[in-house]
Amino acid sequence: MTGYGESHFSAEGVQIVCAARSLNNRFLDVELNFPNELAWFRAHSEEIIRKRFKRGRIEVSFQSATPLPVDIVFNNDVIIQFERFLSQRLGKKKISLDVRELLQIPGIAEQRVKNWRSYQSKFDFHLMRALIKMQRARSAEGKRTTRACLTHLRYLTRVQRQIGVLHAQSLRKKILGLRQRIYADFFATSNEPLRNEREKMHVARMIWNEKKDEIVRSVHNDASEEISRIGMHIARMLELFKKGESAGRELEFFLQELQRETNTIAAKAQDADINGLTIIMKTEIERLREQVRNLE
Repeated sequence: MTGYGESHFSAEGVQIVCAARSLNNRFLDVELNFPNELAWFRAHSEEIIRKRFKRGRIEVSFQSATPLPVDIVFNNDVIIQFERFLSQRLGKKKISLDVRELLQIPGIAEQRVKNWRSYQSKFDFHLMRALIKMQRARSAEGKRTTRACLTHLRYLTRVQRQIGVLHAQSLRKKILGLRQRIYADFFATSNEPLRNEREKMHVARMIWNEKKDEIVRSVHNDASEEISRIGMHIARMLELFKKGESAGRELEFFLQELQRETNTIAAKAQDADINGLTIIMKTEIERLREQVRNLE
């Protein structure tokens, strides 16, 4: 799910913005964009993020309008050595130097990274504040996505029932037609009525050898089991949505099963109306898959 949140605060006279952004991803991917001065805070921030989220690409950044301040430290050893050198060179015991002259000495002043660890509690607070805002935005989108998924699932249920009705009618017609042809062949094999069981079995074997491919094809084209499994998968997905728990990966698994069952029905069906409904079902499954990718 996508979401965004940010928190503003000031430290050492500098305005800092903590921004948290969430993008869709099947797995949890954390990206941190921190200044070098806050490199020590990266591991702690990633630990906080991984405890709160299970899926999505989470991008967190700390940015400031101006560069973060640094500590200016004078190198006392360089000053002492320079004063000693001038004292020996000029033959004086005490030498006073102008500050401007001192600043021209190489290595006299050093810029050191400021110790921001004393502000850790402040950084923690505003990181959590940005993450909470982002999570609220994710939750709002999740509710909208859930409603859309439920709409697609209910429509899939109606399509599945229509396929079941059409398939039952088509299969009944095939079986009745095949049965009538077998009866016609059975009683038309001889002008005289069959006298005993042996003759009946002989005729039945002859008809089986002639109609075997057609009978097997009729049994093979029976997609009742696949249609029933689609209804079971949809019911299970509806239960997952009712629980309101994190089940994005489980929903993706059921969608794969729905896709597989639909492809099997399309391969077995020899009815134009059923084929048209399987195309509609495939389209709805793809739309549902796009929505499920946004869920956690």
